Parts: sequence; structure tokens; C-alpha cells
Amino acid sequence: MNEKGKYKYIKARLHTQPTFENDQLLAEIEEFGKQCHSRRLYKKLKRKYWWHRIAYPRHLPLGTVPKVWADKRTPLVSVIVPNFCHAPYLQERIDCILNQTFQNFELILLDDCSTDNSREILFSYKDHPKVSHVVFNEQNTGNTFLQWEKGVNLAQGEYIWIAESDDYADETFLDYAMGMFCLHEDCVMVRAGSYQVNENGRVMVRDWDVWKEDETARYYDGNKYIRHNMLHFNYIYNASMVVFRKDVFQAIDKTYQQLRYTGDWQCWISMLMHGSICEYRRKLNYFRQHQDKVSAHSTKTNKGMIDQINVLAYAINHVKMSALRKLMIRGEQFSHCLQMSQEKYAPDVLAACWTALSQNLHATIQDYKWYKFFLHFKCLPFIPTLENDKYK
Repeated sequence: MNEKGKYKYIKARLHTQPTFENDQLLAEIEEFGKQCHSRRLYKKLKRKYWWHRIAYPRHLPLGTVPKVWADKRTPLVSVIVPNFCHAPYLQERIDCILNQTFQNFELILLDDCSTDNSREILFSYKDHPKVSHVVFNEQNTGNTFLQWEKGVNLAQGEYIWIAESDDYADETFLDYAMGMFCLHEDCVMVRAGSYQVNENGRVMVRDWDVWKEDETARYYDGNKYIRHNMLHFNYIYNASMVVFRKDVFQAIDKTYQQLRYTGDWQCWISMLMHGSICEYRRKLNYFRQHQDKVSAHSTKTNKGMIDQINVLAYAINHVKMSALRKLMIRGEQFSHCLQMSQEKYAPDVLAACWTALSQNLHATIQDYKWYKFFLHFKCLPFIPTLENDKYK
């Protein structure tokens, strides 16, 4: 291994080495300093070592989850892959799961009557020791959230990872996620960051994570996370970036299954009402963007706007928040509907949006006027993200 390779190897271990092996890691850094010709690389490693060991002492190392759980059984993770016509991406998706560094999982493969060769690809994995179920629907449900429910009912694990069939993940994804659960067992879910990639797997410039990737873990109360992150847009924008507890998922309201475009948004809100969340600030997931996605279809037709209004109506009715925050939500959605009217969307879609706005969200023109007032003076009474640590 050359000097640059050795530097990258030790640098990676700074984020993953057990804290009880600090002396060994420091000895390796000192040995690297004696052998390398670049003092600059050695000094960078020393700075990173002290920064991560002092600033983040509770960071759980990669590959030590079984050791930490030595006094009890390491929990089983059920990985559910709900597929529909994603044959071009399916093998990459399944292989990245089977190659995870955390290996205490079962894999459940589901297919909702795909019309491509997905069935053959899924069937080729049926004898793999990690695959517990391969289920083909006899009739297309047209609803990915019903597939979620079916997979969770088949799952034997305590934790669930819904790995969407067109995405893929870093091989350390489960290891880090379960490490966070080990530190804070009261968490209902752990979410990582995500890259946006195109059909060919190339990383796109677009970035929906508002934080800096510093490889730290932040823990938040679920209700505060909803109020500051989940009422402006669906901040947990991809199911593949989340691992959650099975018992909490089974306890939530199932009305989210009726929302084709935003059911996941309501699902996350319902789960966060039951406990805290860990946000691990590292991009370990790859969220694929292509024209066949359900979200892409909702953007073209704008039918997703109706479901969005219904999700926010659910949040207002079930999450404790101030009257001012409710007013701002109603005003913002009223503004969106006005903009849709000016852009000449289909009359039936517009009529359904206005109906949902008035009957479900109970938004009025007065809400809109107050919203414009706060927007004009740049004094919106809510913050859409939890970047400020005072909300921890």
C-alpha cells in the first residue's frame, strides 16, 4: 500500500475504530508519521484523530455492533425490497444488500406483477441463505405502501429497512444505522444522508440534505423534528435512507396507505410521534431519479398536491403545534393552489385541490394574507430545518 493509500486507510478508521482501541490507532498514526515523506498528511491525521475522539466520543465505530451487543442478542434486521418493473436496477440493489458489512439480516423480495424480466432476476436469488421470502403478487396493487405492509407482516426482525428496488446503498449502511440504534435504543428510526443519482448511477448536483456531511450523529425528539423539519416538505424524502422499528410501524395509523404520492410522508410523521430520531450526517444511500418514478408522475400531473394537503391536514390534527404555525401552513398551501390556478392545470385537478384545501385543511383567504404578510417582512415564525442545535 502506497503512502496515499495508507493515509486514506487510517483516515477511514478514524470514523470507524472502537473508542476503546484509541491507543492502537494512535500508535498506527505515529508509525505512519515515521515512514511517510509528507509531514502534512501526518499532521492532518493527528488533527482528525483528536477532533473525532474529543468532539464525538459517543460515535459508534463501524464493525463493532456485535461486540457492543455482546451482553445480549444482536437484533435481526428485515430488509424488504418492494419491486415493480425495475429490472435494470434490481441486481445492483440486491447485491449491495447482500454485501453489507452488518450481516445479521433477512432479505424479503416482493414483486407487484412486473411486466419486465424482474421475476427472473428475483427468482434467481430464492436459494440464497439470506433470502427468507420471494413473493410474486397475482394481481397488481398499484400501491407501494401495501407492499410495505405485506413485507413487514412477513418480517421476523425487530428493525425494518425498506430498500426501494431502484436505489442502492453503501455497504456500511446497515452497520452505521444499527450502531445508532445501539447507542439510543429509544429511537424509532435512524436516517442517513443520500446522494441523488441518475439512471446510470451518476451522482447529480442536486442535494436535499441541508446539513454539512461531518459524519456526526444528532438525536432529536420526534415531535420537535416534525414541527421543524416535516411541515414544510417531506424531509425524509426516500424510504431507502431509513431504518425503523417494526413495533412502532405496526402501531401507527394506516390511513397513509390511501395516499399514493405522499403516503411515506404521513407514515414518517406518524412514527415520529412515538419517539426520537437519529440523523446520521453521512451520505450512505443513493436515491435514483428517473422518469418512471411515482414522484416524477405526480410532478407532471400535480396530483401529488392533493395528497400533500391531506398529509398536512393530518399533521395539524395530530401533532401539537401553535395556532400561528397552523396558520402559516394553511397560508402556504393556499398560495400553492393560487399558483396552480395561474399555470392552468387540468380543471379536475384544480377543483380537487381547492376542495381538499377548504374541507380537509380548512384554509381561508385570511390565512393566505397573513402568510404573505410574514413572508414580505421576512419574519416567518417557524424554521424549516433543525440545523440549529437549540432544537435538539
